[in-house]
Amino acid sequence: MKSVYPIGTTLYKPALCASGYNLISGTGSAKLIDMNGRVVHQWLVDPNREKGFIHRARLLPDGKLMLLFGKHKRAGHVAEFDWEGNETWAYEPTGVPHHDFWPTDRGTVFLICNTDLPPEAKAKITDPVRRDLKIIGDELIEVDRDKRVLWRWVQHEHLDVNRCNPMPANRDWTGGPDNNTITDWTHTNTIQELPPNKWFDAGDKRFKPGNILQSLRQLDTISIIDRDSGNVVWSYTGDYKGGLSGQHEPHMIEKGLPGEGNILVFDNGASPLKDLAHCGCSFVLEIDPSDNSLVWVYENGDKFFSRFTANCQRLPNGNTLILESLFRRLFEVTPGKEIVWEFILTDNAQRVYRYPYDFCQALSCLSKPMELPVAPPVDFRIFLDE
Repeated sequence: MKSVYPIGTTLYKPALCASGYNLISGTGSAKLIDMNGRVVHQWLVDPNREKGFIHRARLLPDGKLMLLFGKHKRAGHVAEFDWEGNETWAYEPTGVPHHDFWPTDRGTVFLICNTDLPPEAKAKITDPVRRDLKIIGDELIEVDRDKRVLWRWVQHEHLDVNRCNPMPANRDWTGGPDNNTITDWTHTNTIQELPPNKWFDAGDKRFKPGNILQSLRQLDTISIIDRDSGNVVWSYTGDYKGGLSGQHEPHMIEKGLPGEGNILVFDNGASPLKDLAHCGCSFVLEIDPSDNSLVWVYENGDKFFSRFTANCQRLPNGNTLILESLFRRLFEVTPGKEIVWEFILTDNAQRVYRYPYDFCQALSCLSKPMELPVAPPVDFRIFLDE
């Protein structure tokens, strides 16, 4: 392990980048930085550190900021803030919300909430030892601005409770006593409402806009739920070097972006069960969901790895933004896999998103920042004074 790390922007080739503002959050605040690492705006949403860690932050088209807070002095909840940092809306669900939310253009919000498996669900577990333990699943909900739950999908009502990850973790590990593959059955970490897409336009009803894409980390699976029937109509575990392993952030690329309709996912390589070549190596996969074939892969052996969290985002010029959160490294790669921007964070961010300079009126009103190229030294050494 290195003992000396750079921070901030370490590499930047403006002509090759899809430059914009990067939204970074952690505890107490969220901020936008430009490509050279300058803070252009900050929201002090929790100055007294009472609301908990910010799991996810998204900038909305109207310039408001929506955040998901973990449980702390206040219960876990989703909240919205205006440009000045004033809270304009909040919702605290019955279950504990975690990991992700998805705001729709209708004003509703999808959430992932923990729920204990009831006795009738646990009775279906064939392993008598596991059946006697506490088992947590998730329910997905959609809530409107009046805090009415419009849609609910409970995992144990649709998934096989006997399908589980056999990789154990001690209850005293750093993830916490209930963040393990035994108690935490599915560990859903991403939710997305499918956008309009070419697959549905061509007649494939599995990809109907409004259906729900979810990521089940413990089961090494991403899947799509038909919103109307509740059935799982598409799933992917993959076969690249053993298949998915603790993946995060699958999402269908929106129309207008290169690769539109494909699904982009950060494959962590956390605890591979099928192929040790995946151990300690992360991949970013672009999947054609019509036949589950791979369109594009980014990997760099053991030089690229994030055991947990992390995310990826397709940018307007075809580049891909990648957060290697374990090492707090954020970088942008071209389709040819050249790294054209790199930033080392000081924040313990779990997800980072980039927004174009004109994404919303509030950003358009900012003066476009100077885009100063950054070239790292070819050989950096520290010499002793003589």
